[in-house]
Formats: sequence, structure tokens, C-alpha cells
Amino acid sequence: MVRGSLTMRHHLVLWIVAGMLLLTGSTYAQQGQEPGAAFAVKVVNYDTELVEGEVKIPVITGLHDAELENILNSRWEKDITSFVDAIRADAVAFQEEMGEAAGHWLPFHAYTDFKVGYLDERFVSLPMVYYCYTGGAHGMSYQESTNVDLLLGENLALEDLFLPGYDFCKEIAAEVNRQRAANPEHFFDEAWAETVIAPDHPFYLTAQGIVVYFGLYEIAPYSTGIPEFTIPYDYLWEGLKPEIQAMAEAHRGKPEIE
Repeated sequence: MVRGSLTMRHHLVLWIVAGMLLLTGSTYAQQGQEPGAAFAVKVVNYDTELVEGEVKIPVITGLHDAELENILNSRWEKDITSFVDAIRADAVAFQEEMGEAAGHWLPFHAYTDFKVGYLDERFVSLPMVYYCYTGGAHGMSYQESTNVDLLLGENLALEDLFLPGYDFCKEIAAEVNRQRAANPEHFFDEAWAETVIAPDHPFYLTAQGIVVYFGLYEIAPYSTGIPEFTIPYDYLWEGLKPEIQAMAEAHRGKPEIE
């Protein structure tokens, strides 16, 4: 995987929050943070006839590799801007189709938020939640994660965390099923909503384990939200690549950071 793949109510209020998120600073220092590396948030508010909402764009600073830093920041801003642009385009089309009646439904809503799953000198893992409301009973959300090996400047897929030949899909699915069975009221019956883990299944990293997640309605009702399952590193230890084992070893015995 190459670096190139890292890839009137009419007013817009834009500001950059100068302070870092609570997940940075001393918190990341405890996790072996790359010296000087941190996240800030750029907040953009929309308040127009067509689109209303707030998006939070991650901004990483302090990486040794300035080119990679620019690539990541550009990617996040582009992805979020494209998300809002698509909702705006839907609102325009809806207005053209419905005429004056569209005013009952507009503006459409757009929101994004993120958290820093993991950050050290080798890896960054950041899940981003996108939410939109374009009419109907409720809005819809989905989650996308950025997982990058900062040393190699490459995106990480789930399969990149494991040694060749290790059946991580089977092992992770078994642990997800165990957690589902422990809380059956939150999930669909496995008989018709099977747990399927693919080599490119969405995930993000934390100090405690690998978090795999599913889309709305995939294995649970809307009320459950986006289902997430933390798979402890120890559960997958024999199949983890040495660099992932080293990351996990660095946090053994340390309390979980919210």
C-alpha cells in the first residue's frame, strides 16, 4: 500500500479551536505519544436554508514527517467537506422537486465528530462518525476510521495487524459472538444476523485492544447505535505481528483512558 493512497440565514461560521482535545497532551504522553504529536479540532458550523449542523475536522500536528502530516489533514478535511457537499446537493435536488413544500423538511442536518483511538510514534488510529438527517423517522450515522503506520506512511487494513496464516477473522468473530451472547437484548438473533469478519473489516486501535464495529442495522436495531466490540490483544496474541505486540506490551497494567 503506497502513501499516495492516504489519500437571510445564509451564512457560514468557521473557527479553529486553539486548544487541543482532552485526549491529547498528558493523556497521550502516558501512551508513548510521539514527541510533539497532538490533535486539535477545526469546527465548522452551517446555518443555511439548505444545510444546518456542525462538523469537527481533526488536525494532527507535530509529526516528524511533515508530508504525511499534510496528507492526513488534507484527507480528513476533504472527506468531511465532501460529506457536507453531498447533503447540500441532496437538499438542492429535494427543493427543486418539492418546491415550496420543501420548506417543511429543510434544512437537512449534517454532523461529524471523532475521537482519537490511539496515537504514538508508530501508529495513529482515529474513528470518525458521520451523521445526517434528510427526512424520515430519524437520521442515519456511519463510522469510518483512519489507521496509519506512521513509520511506513501506509494505511493499515485489519489483516495488516496479523501474521500470515493466522485465522484472525474466525477468532475475532468468535469473540464478537461471545460478547453478543452476553448482551442479547442489544442485538439481532445470530440465526439471521450472522457475525461476518472480513480481512478488510472496519476497525480502530486502542491501548486495550482492537475495536471492530458494524453499520446500523447490520447486526442490531437502530436503538443500539453503531455496535463496537473491543477484542483484547491477549485474545489474539499468537497471531499479532511483532510491532502490534510491542504496542500492546507498552500498555500492560495501565488503566484505560476515556
